[in-house]
Amino acid sequence: MYEYICYCDKVTKGDIISAVFGGAKTLKEVTAVIGAMTHSNCKENNPKGVCCENDIMELIKEYS
Repeated sequence: MYEYICYCDKVTKGDIISAVFGGAKTLKEVTAVIGAMTHSNCKENNPKGVCCENDIMELIKEYS
């Protein structure tokens, strides 16, 4: 089972980490590489009921 961060676009924690290790350093750069946050239907798809933006930002900080 994958550890999804962006449930709307099926983006995993690993996808985000790979983007950061590949040189993406900002939210805009990471989302451009992985396609996260493009089908914003978070209340229905994300178990937290919120957008994944904060979770992605935390991973960028952690792995930069």
